[in-house]
Amino acid sequence: MISRVAEHCYWMSRYLERAENTARVLEVNQTLLLDFPLPMEQQWTPLLIISGIHDYEGEPDGESVQKYMTWDLDNPSSIISSINAARENARNIREVISSDAWERLNYYYLWIQSPGAMDLYTFNRSEFYNRIKRINQVIYGISEGTMSHAEAWDFYQLGKCLERGCQTARILDVKYHVLLPTTDQIGTPIDYAHWVAILMSCSGYETFHKQRPGTDPGISVADFLIFDSMFPRSVRFCLNKALQAAYAISDQPHRRPGNEPERLLDSLVTWLNLIRIEEVVQSGLHETLTDVIDRIHAIGEAIHRSYFTMGMRQNLGVKFFETASGGVSE
Repeated sequence: MISRVAEHCYWMSRYLERAENTARVLEVNQTLLLDFPLPMEQQWTPLLIISGIHDYEGEPDGESVQKYMTWDLDNPSSIISSINAARENARNIREVISSDAWERLNYYYLWIQSPGAMDLYTFNRSEFYNRIKRINQVIYGISEGTMSHAEAWDFYQLGKCLERGCQTARILDVKYHVLLPTTDQIGTPIDYAHWVAILMSCSGYETFHKQRPGTDPGISVADFLIFDSMFPRSVRFCLNKALQAAYAISDQPHRRPGNEPERLLDSLVTWLNLIRIEEVVQSGLHETLTDVIDRIHAIGEAIHRSYFTMGMRQNLGVKFFETASGGVSE
């Protein structure tokens, strides 16, 4: 497979996953604030931090942040920018993805440019975000059932799993880095609401309570979202799947690291398989999550060097990687 095709598959899946994650946290945050009025610094600034935006201009109130994270074409992490970029990457590999997947993605690309999308955003914000979430889910389902599960599919999986694992680590880190309650808030409804919001942002609320009935939120949520081996949005699960995709790409028969991305992924997965939440808490959850995020970005850079860069090609995916990777790893 030529690197151009692999790169477009990889970035198409990352952008689709990014659009879903952005819609997910915007919807959950909006719902949370209806029930629990929080201090201004705890309301919308965390969503900017999750997306790696540290230079937002103006007051980060609800409407301005939602508009910026949804409609701003100058924001490479906005929903509309992510869908546009996913569609552009897909357009360049129409010979690889199925016509069903292309037609559906192109339909959503045209829909989000239409007055109907803006009307839905204006009058039914929750349904708008739900529809954005379904875009990635529908495209992935169509692709899984109609696309050849060869190298192109493996790069699709690799991008999706890296993006998802990194977003889960970021969402969890915000609780400690920005929303860490004071001593008198621990165990209060506001503290509980924060944990519920984190679980809902990762679609883990139901699964968490089914697997751990009666468990109080807190460190058990961190344990679940980092280490659970079966939950598809946990950091450990995502990186295990990313490693499997990397091995499939290089056709490693014995599943032994043979290149830089595989070595970095194997090292991180091995560490996640061995460490326990008690050790993480002792060393500092924020510090541990920051390290995980930085290591995921290093894996992305290694993938870029190993598979995509033969000189500095300036396609859409590469340009975003160069402008965003440094900022979001701070």
